[in-house]
Order: sequence, then structure tokens, then C-alpha cells
Amino acid sequence: MALQRVLVGSPVCERASVLRAFLISLKSLEHEGFLIDYIFIDDNDSEISEKLLKNFKREGSEVTVLPAVKGSAAEDTDARKEARLVRVAGYRNRIIRYAMQKEYDAVFLVDSDLILHPALVKYLRATQKGVISELFWSKSCAGRSSGPNAWLMEERAPNSDKRNAALYKKEADRRKKQFADRLKVSGIYEAGGLGSCTYIDKEAMDKGTRFVPARNPSQNTEEIFFCIQSGTMDIPLFVDTAYPAYHIHGEKDLEGALDYIRSSRGNTLRFPMVKRRKQG
Repeated sequence: MALQRVLVGSPVCERASVLRAFLISLKSLEHEGFLIDYIFIDDNDSEISEKLLKNFKREGSEVTVLPAVKGSAAEDTDARKEARLVRVAGYRNRIIRYAMQKEYDAVFLVDSDLILHPALVKYLRATQKGVISELFWSKSCAGRSSGPNAWLMEERAPNSDKRNAALYKKEADRRKKQFADRLKVSGIYEAGGLGSCTYIDKEAMDKGTRFVPARNPSQNTEEIFFCIQSGTMDIPLFVDTAYPAYHIHGEKDLEGALDYIRSSRGNTLRFPMVKRRKQG
């Protein structure tokens, strides 16, 4: 019987220093019992970053680099930001379509500013969830955590009057904080929307799982505006917290990224030994 194949894909527009660390972590991904191939969409402005992608190789894996399709630059800042969100979501969906065309058994979508634990893809595959993201905490410019890459989907506040809208927002904020606090405990949790670092199996791809504009986003960020959603209602979305990815926001995070790579390599063959909550 042929081994199953997982496609690891990423749209890349990244500083060379961050990209080097990202590619190191990709090359270290374990794949006992299945095959890993890679696909990148080269959206770089840096020639050094372009060269790093072009030269990325791993024995036993196929590596595909596709060119980005860049539109005309918008002058307005908001228009430029929205155009970028649309473009990146399109790249992610392009990777999903490529995985389907080449008959991969799953695709793992990851952003190029994340550092992954070597056991991550193997572990997510073993959960047997159709769509599951690994947790990471985004960082702000000040270096503080600005939230997880998984969310509850909140309805928009009613427009009846300001008092009701304020009460609704207070309750929505309470639920949002409660969900984020829950993610600090090791386990698998159902979510309303997922951002990056997401494993999608063949069945979920076939049923129409794509990056689309979020229904009722609670805030206007890239991952909220374009998040994973299923084309049918029978594919639940999950977030796992066993092997959190390391997010590189700026150069100051690179030393921590290298520490993460070194420490994770010391424990690559064992699944977490922490007490886990019941899955599902």
C-alpha cells in the first residue's frame, strides 16, 4: 500500500532572517509512516528570501515554488491592506486546490513567521480531525501577546440602541476571554474560526473547506477577516494546544526562535505527557 502524502504549504513574503528559521523548522518535521512534500508561493520582495526558497530541499520530499500574482498597488492604506488580505487568502486557497489536483491526503497550511515543533504534523494527523489548527499566540509590536489563532464566532451587536449594544459587547468580550483562557490548558477544543497553522484532510478539502471572509467577525484582523470555514456544516473546526508554534513578530524574537528549535529537537519522538482534557 502506498504511503499517504501530506503537502506542507505556505505563502511567503518574509525577511531572510525569519525565513531561515522557518525553513529550518520545516526541514525538521517528522513523517514516520507518511510522506511530506512542500509548496511555497513566492511573494517576496527580497532577492535573498527568493533565493532561500529556491534552494530549499529535503531528501525524499518534492519541493514546488510557484510565483505570486501581484496586482496593482492601491494608494489608499485601507484599500492596500484589504487587497493584501484578499491576495493572501487566494494564495492559501490556491495551495488547497493544488493539493486536491495532485491527490494529496492532507494539506498543512502555515505562515512563514512561525516555528514548528518537529512532531507537529505527525501529531495533528494522528488526531484524526478533519480540520485542526495548532495554537500559537500572536505578538504585538510591543512584544506582548495579542491573542490566539482560534476564535469563537460572535454575532454582531444588535443595532436597536446603544445600551443593548454595550451589554452585548461586554458579554462577547467575556466569552472571548474565557475561550482564550481555556486554550492555556493542554487539549483539543472546538472553535468557530481558525487562522494559520492548520491541517486539513482530504475529506474536508473535498467538502469545500477554504479561506473565506469570516461571518460576523469580532474584529478586523487578517486571520479573522479570512479564516478557515467549511463549505458544509458537518465539518467542525478544532484547535490543539499540545505543541504551540512559536510566532516571530520581529528580529527581537529570533533568539527565542532558535532556543525553541533547539529545545524541541530534544523531545521529538514523544507526544506530550501532560494531562489532557477529553477531546471533542
